[in-house]
Amino acid sequence: MSPPVYSRYRTAFVEALAQSLGVPASEIDSQVKPADPAHGDLSFPTFPLAKAQKKAPPAIAAALAQGVKVPGLEIVAAGPYVNAKFSPMPFTAEVIDAARSQGVRYGGSDVGAGKTVVMDYSSPNIAKPIAFHHIRSTVIGHAVANLHRALGYRVEGINYLGDWGKQFGLVAVGFQEYGEADKRQDMAHLVQVYVKANKRAEQEPAFDERARDFFRRMEAGDAEALTLWKEFRETSVRDFERIYARLGVKFEHMEGESFYQGKMEPVIEEISRAVGVKESQGATIVDLAYEENEPPVLLKKNDGSTLYATRDLAAAIDRHERFHFDKSLYVVATDQALHFRQLFRVLKAMGRSFVDRMVHVNFGRVHGMSTRQGNVVLLTDVLDEARARARTIVDKNIEEGKIQTDDPEKLAEQIGLGAIFFGDLKNRRGTDYTFDWDDVLNLTGHTGAYLQYAHARACNILRKGGGAPASYDATLLTLPEEQAVLRAIARLPVVVQEAAEQQEPSFVARWLLDLAAAFSSYYTAGNQDRNKRVVLEGHDALKAARLALTDATRAALAAGLTLLGIATPENM
Repeated sequence: MSPPVYSRYRTAFVEALAQSLGVPASEIDSQVKPADPAHGDLSFPTFPLAKAQKKAPPAIAAALAQGVKVPGLEIVAAGPYVNAKFSPMPFTAEVIDAARSQGVRYGGSDVGAGKTVVMDYSSPNIAKPIAFHHIRSTVIGHAVANLHRALGYRVEGINYLGDWGKQFGLVAVGFQEYGEADKRQDMAHLVQVYVKANKRAEQEPAFDERARDFFRRMEAGDAEALTLWKEFRETSVRDFERIYARLGVKFEHMEGESFYQGKMEPVIEEISRAVGVKESQGATIVDLAYEENEPPVLLKKNDGSTLYATRDLAAAIDRHERFHFDKSLYVVATDQALHFRQLFRVLKAMGRSFVDRMVHVNFGRVHGMSTRQGNVVLLTDVLDEARARARTIVDKNIEEGKIQTDDPEKLAEQIGLGAIFFGDLKNRRGTDYTFDWDDVLNLTGHTGAYLQYAHARACNILRKGGGAPASYDATLLTLPEEQAVLRAIARLPVVVQEAAEQQEPSFVARWLLDLAAAFSSYYTAGNQDRNKRVVLEGHDALKAARLALTDATRAALAAGLTLLGIATPENM
């Protein structure tokens, strides 16, 4: 795959500057930034050169601008900066052709070819429902996985289920007390049982001990306990898969903590040899130098049962042995930061060098989604409400002639899911955000619906214009509005790479908003000036060029939305 247009010009600019200065390109690469649009596309500051050259920065910039020549770039000095602007040609044709030819794959590259990234995300607990708070790990993980796939990485996505531990003991003994035999495969019933059992365990130590004892039987390999565990696990997984199918989220592996049952003793023995362990109140802990008030890393409780940390250590080693990963990403809430710091610290102390390729992709909390009773908000309930609210908006806009669709229910589902996904992904993942229905479903705000409408608008313009042209004259696209759209389209490949490197899908979300805004300014400019209309009848060559640009916009919007897991309706 050839380098993206934007990157190719930027690289040529960096290399020309480096050659003129007599330094390696790597020495100045980080200093070349996007320019203020009023002054160009790329900018290089000369302040750092003033001391060595004993010249004023503006004088250095003037000399560089005069001496540096790059085909396809207009290079000028602006005070202490050397600015480069993409020449209309061949830049215009290159951007349009790249987006149209690559379609939904536009923005991708092969920089990750031959490399593997392992991703741990979503990870609900069995015998519990997928709650709304699982949405962040699920959609962020899905988007980060898509970004890596777009760059050519082999992605091994793992839904690491919480299917082992005392909480299952609560479900089991709770079912003995409150369960109905004919509802053993009813997920909703299992949830009711768990809620009752958990509440009782908080009030009755003896009941809590029964749950612990059941889990000890599981770890000891008790056949009856494991049979019940397997049945309840399968019930949960079936329910999970139904929800994931609705979200359009797929995993390469659906594994749980139980995968490492029987594989933890060798890990504990290795830690004992390489790092050291000691007893603390009957529990086995890793013998590290802990900070004041820092809880120790527990490997075994005083009753001999293993813990989450033990299984995570076994999982990390196993994943490296299975996949030989170049990256291992854990998309888990910021609340678990200490756990991952300790996990990585223990692996480092064990001499496991692959720990340097492991990253905790943390994220903040969602506020504003709760019930008066404080109960868990089910994800399915939120998705259903999103669809119902979107259907109301769709029906209203159909009546007013603002939306056209043959399947309003399908469109409502697409808008509803898009609202949930984009409402999350437009935020920097490390920050908290407040969920608000009016905000996420606004057709004119910074929302998924607004972007879906922009894509559908592009499709509609193409239909009115007779379809995307096979050939066009790129030299005719000289309007400032057209050039703004082109520059936005050209940035996607760079944005995708930066978003993957920083595990930050919000970069793509913000880019989508920028492109949609530039496109909106472009097609509405024709309302004030007839000559700026995209479908300009009586001017076939100009009409074809503008339709080609519209087609490139459609492709770029579809590519960006698809990376985020959002549907791209063609009628809206």
